[in-house]
Amino acid sequence: MDKNSRIKYLGISIILTILLFSCKGYKIVTVKSLNINAENKIEEYNFNELNLDAYRDSIAKEMDEIINHSDVIMNVGCPEGLLGNFITDLSQAYVKREVKNTKYTPDFCVLNNGGFRNSLNKGPIRIRDIFEIMPFDNYLVILEIEGDIMLKLLNYIQEKSFSSHQRKSGVPLSGMRIKLTGNKINRCFINTKEFNPKTKYKILTTNYLANGGDGMSFLKDCQILFNTKLLLRDVIISYVREIGDDNINVNAQLDGRIQINQ
Repeated sequence: MDKNSRIKYLGISIILTILLFSCKGYKIVTVKSLNINAENKIEEYNFNELNLDAYRDSIAKEMDEIINHSDVIMNVGCPEGLLGNFITDLSQAYVKREVKNTKYTPDFCVLNNGGFRNSLNKGPIRIRDIFEIMPFDNYLVILEIEGDIMLKLLNYIQEKSFSSHQRKSGVPLSGMRIKLTGNKINRCFINTKEFNPKTKYKILTTNYLANGGDGMSFLKDCQILFNTKLLLRDVIISYVREIGDDNINVNAQLDGRIQINQ
């Protein structure tokens, strides 16, 4: 490679390196290279075209955008928590609205507390707050779950409901109501109907859990009916922004969807 070519490739490498380290947490969708015929005088060029300060300012402004307000502090919890209730409920509602084919309509939603990496504070909600809660690029998928695997899921929920690990205990869910007596599942309703082990159900979850994450290895035996191609983080942001545009603050309640009777 001659001297001019080495200088051109050096310029491209510098640009890519700067972009990668200045955009932490973002995906680079488009990359444009710049070739400068600098000969042996590369020190005379200062790459003013990049304007990196303006780029960083633009990202910071976007992340600090206030999209709604929360009336309460939301944390994970066991056997249920405000944050888990809120996110599973909005995920279920959003996907039901966006997925037009009714044969893919999920019966219930299951997520994991370990995937929520921060709480939601009372007060203004910024986009960066949602990124801090859900930093992962997890997609929402719809699985078909049969009775024998459903029983494994219920046992998993029961075990997690009595787990001593503070952040990872409990299982966030929507569309289900479970009553535990002692260490046994007494009753389980999916929507308004009692669970039937002979029935196939459609479960909304993330691709991470569908691939057996967080100990849910049994979900790998389920058929993926539909990949919504919706990032959970984007769904949360869209929902929170939408209800904010309608002057509705974010709120959630503990409603006994998982009850423990000693």
